[in-house]
Amino acid sequence: MQENNHHIGSIIILRGLAAFAVCMVHITMITGLKVNPLIDFVLINGQQGVSIFFVISGFILPYSLFKRAYSLADFFPFLIKRSVRIDPPYWFSILFLFISGLVPLSMLSFNTIIEHVFYLVPFVKGANAYSSVYWTLFVEFQFYILLGLFYPMLNKFNPYIAIAGLVLVSAFCILMRFNYQSFIITYLYDFVFGYMLFSWHTKKISQNAALLIISMFSVFVMFGVSFISGFVPLVTSLFIVFFKKEYQQKTLSFAGNISFSLYLLHLPVCILLAKYVGKRVSSSLLLFPLCFAVSIFVSWVFYRLIEKPAMNLSKKMQFDSFKWIWPA
Repeated sequence: MQENNHHIGSIIILRGLAAFAVCMVHITMITGLKVNPLIDFVLINGQQGVSIFFVISGFILPYSLFKRAYSLADFFPFLIKRSVRIDPPYWFSILFLFISGLVPLSMLSFNTIIEHVFYLVPFVKGANAYSSVYWTLFVEFQFYILLGLFYPMLNKFNPYIAIAGLVLVSAFCILMRFNYQSFIITYLYDFVFGYMLFSWHTKKISQNAALLIISMFSVFVMFGVSFISGFVPLVTSLFIVFFKKEYQQKTLSFAGNISFSLYLLHLPVCILLAKYVGKRVSSSLLLFPLCFAVSIFVSWVFYRLIEKPAMNLSKKMQFDSFKWIWPA
């Protein structure tokens, strides 16, 4: 990823916004904060930050494969690199849940560990995730698998045909009213927005064509799913297209860097604070910023100790190092 490219640089800002949004909606629910109808509406819709994360993945991951001249022979190396990137923070967050007592040891078994390590929870009847935030990781990993398998084929097609195919599949999922929280078919349209951005960024399609296609598809999603479900990916896409580096904001850049750690830890941290500190802090107006500040601090420490080393290790790993797994 080129840090001097303002289109890619915008991703850090968006990750920060998305992380803050998801964090705030959960803190609002935990603390019971009520301010006024407008602010309450904005806070409670912070869950849409997940949509921003999905659009970003739909953009960044195909772009990373494009830069590496990815082929199907790189499928397992690609999954290993992604696992090295996300699994250590994910596993340590699970450990935190058990150590803190938020998840009882009775839920710890060989089966539940396998279900979580291999992201199988949505596919096992009666299985429950250790944390409610993990459902997005399950969706993301499904995307990794589908992208790794189908990207080479999509890359061979005319880009407009590839986008049309993705739009048709996504539209089918929407029209069939698929609504399964932990399955990618429910949120495929978010990743398709990202793929459109990838096609524009790599100059496979023109900017005008990208904006037209994105706008038309967002209108379809607005009517097929909900207004906000089409509006958030549209705004996200426009931000990536028109973002200029000189507008970069340090606070959001910081939040973007720790966004994954913040996403994983903010909920258990806030639940613990509400449980042990909430009795002494009677006002939700005081408990809300306390939860927010402590979540950011804990996430920053977690990022420095766990996530960043995993990220650096993943960056150092080359696809060629794993050719023995699936030789070309």
